[in-house]
Amino acid sequence: MATRTLPVSKRGLNFEMFMWAFTRFTVIAMYGLILVGILGALSISARTGANFGDILYWAFFPHLAANPLEQVWMTILAKLMVTAFILVVCGHGVHGVLEILDDYFTSAGARRWSRNFIIAYAIVASLIAMYVIWTS
Repeated sequence: MATRTLPVSKRGLNFEMFMWAFTRFTVIAMYGLILVGILGALSISARTGANFGDILYWAFFPHLAANPLEQVWMTILAKLMVTAFILVVCGHGVHGVLEILDDYFTSAGARRWSRNFIIAYAIVASLIAMYVIWTS
């Protein structure tokens, strides 16, 4: 079976190509954020003598007063990390939903409306999530 390749200069940049690349980069970003979060928690535990349970507690409940690692700058760092993760995961999930809906909607108008609705929903949900993260 012969494989036909098309040079990048002739492919053009369309929505599908952009979203294909976006999906690959968001997966890399998710793994990167997870790795940075774990390394950050381990470095803090080395300075404070926390055990692995304390690290997991900090990872899931960084705003509670009983947290042994609670420092103002670490709370801000945790909020920034969670916000970045929420935005990356939301963008990645939106692309997955759009790909599934594109399989079911055949007309261009239905695809456009579904894309607009899903993207608007994702923006609103992301804003709500960021509000909850930063006001807690």
